[in-house]
Amino acid sequence: MSRSGLRRPARSGALGVVLLLAVASTVGATPALAAKSKPGSKSKATTTTTTVAGCASNAGSSPAPVTPNGPTADAVVAQEASSGQPRVELVQFPRPSGPGNPWSQWGQGLVLPDGRFLSAMGNHLGKDGNAYLFSYDPTTQKVTRFADVRSLVGDDLDWGYGKVHGQIVAGPCGEAYFATYWGTRTGLAYTAKYPGDVMFRIDPTTLAVTSLGAVVPQRGIPSLAGPPDHSLVFGEAVDPTAGTEGAERGTFFALDPTTGKVVFRQDVPTHTGFRNVLVGPDDHAYVASDGGHLLEYVPGATEMRVYPKTLPGGGTLRASTAPARDGTVYGATQNPDQFFALKTDGTIESLGTPQSYTASMAVEPDGSAFYSVPGAHGEAEGIGAPLVAVDTTTGKQTTLVRLGDLVKKKLGLSTAGSYDVVLDAAHRRLYVGLNTGATSDVPWGQVVLAIVDLP
Repeated sequence: MSRSGLRRPARSGALGVVLLLAVASTVGATPALAAKSKPGSKSKATTTTTTVAGCASNAGSSPAPVTPNGPTADAVVAQEASSGQPRVELVQFPRPSGPGNPWSQWGQGLVLPDGRFLSAMGNHLGKDGNAYLFSYDPTTQKVTRFADVRSLVGDDLDWGYGKVHGQIVAGPCGEAYFATYWGTRTGLAYTAKYPGDVMFRIDPTTLAVTSLGAVVPQRGIPSLAGPPDHSLVFGEAVDPTAGTEGAERGTFFALDPTTGKVVFRQDVPTHTGFRNVLVGPDDHAYVASDGGHLLEYVPGATEMRVYPKTLPGGGTLRASTAPARDGTVYGATQNPDQFFALKTDGTIESLGTPQSYTASMAVEPDGSAFYSVPGAHGEAEGIGAPLVAVDTTTGKQTTLVRLGDLVKKKLGLSTAGSYDVVLDAAHRRLYVGLNTGATSDVPWGQVVLAIVDLP
């Protein structure tokens, strides 16, 4: 499972999902789509809508968000803003009781149009695997566990859904999409009661969750991403019977969110990594290929093509940001760990070496800086889980705050690292999901959300 027991579980991810709202869903179903506040303020954020043809509401204010039902936890202030230090709140997810292997988070969350933040965690199990969804409301400083996958698809399964590994992705009408991933492939077999990992849609107002079914049958989905216009959902889908952990084989796919149907898929033998889909300002999608190469998908094309430039050091794509205002996308590789910038002229520029393995990044809209927490896979415990800002002009790395130190001081937990760094640019706020645990030897089993108010 890991290089050293639970301290560093195998580099595969887990987000989570829970639901106490009543939603009727079945695997294979594809239903139709149905202002800025001061950082740290408890005033209600102004809601916004995305103007998209076919959306339920294209003008005026969005419907008032519905407060979800479920177990809640209150955020606590871990550090007030002073002397250049940001204000930081921490909240420990109210996860269910029961075994985990370990309970953990492996994917990136999403800020909804109304300012709420969605993220997840799972129990990392196989047959008994389950994953849970959480919503953080900045107006109340509360996190609520509101949905679980097994309740949505039926508990009579031959295998479970122990993780949500990919990003939660925005759709064209403000809705969100996420997909499950197995907790372990050991013993996994596809049957009528386990046809593959499942895609879901989340209503942005009610947080009602609807199953779109196993959109890529007999595959697990470790990564998702979306283009700037939210017209598609891109993903990678791993075949558990081919390759091995860390050397997977599988599929790239594109899904139309308005229909819930896959409109493109291709298995390319050189496709590797299966941990990130980088998306450019022109809606082109890129995934890792061997030897530091990228495979590029152009919407409407009938097959992928090899991108002519290679990544710094010949590494494998691991994380990427949304495009900045000028169209530049920033990313990180592994083996070796490197930061890079993919420019709109097609060039790839090295931006230096992160302190450690980096699995999630968020960029300022103007492209002046991006943020990350190095040491995602357990290494963060030894360096204090620093939240780092990288100057995109100079590559200079500045530690804004050591989140691990605050988690230890305020909650008494050790921090393994983060796969979940998300910027709410409108409210100057960073959300950082942290895997944590009772001891430095096993810093897993709990998830803590850090809410960092930027200057």
